[in-house]
Amino acid sequence: MSTLKELQGDVARRMRRGDTFASVEAEVIDPSGLSDAEKAALWLYGWSFVHWRRQRREAVAHIDALAGTQLPPRRFPRKRVRLAELSSP
Repeated sequence: MSTLKELQGDVARRMRRGDTFASVEAEVIDPSGLSDAEKAALWLYGWSFVHWRRQRREAVAHIDALAGTQLPPRRFPRKRVRLAELSSP
């Protein structure tokens, strides 16, 4: 059985090489035989490699599902482009 620190290294290597979080969870964390608290720590560590926008999207979707609401996807405000005024000759 691997130790918590060994599995932490495995999670880091796999996330850095581009493995999906779902595959790391299914192939490393879930079958590890660790306690629930240790698995939760590895899950959180692995999740920290996921881009923050995806983390936010997943969290909002989960909260909406628990609250029984389905809100439209949130759009990030677009930057406005300012056009220079052209003067007539």
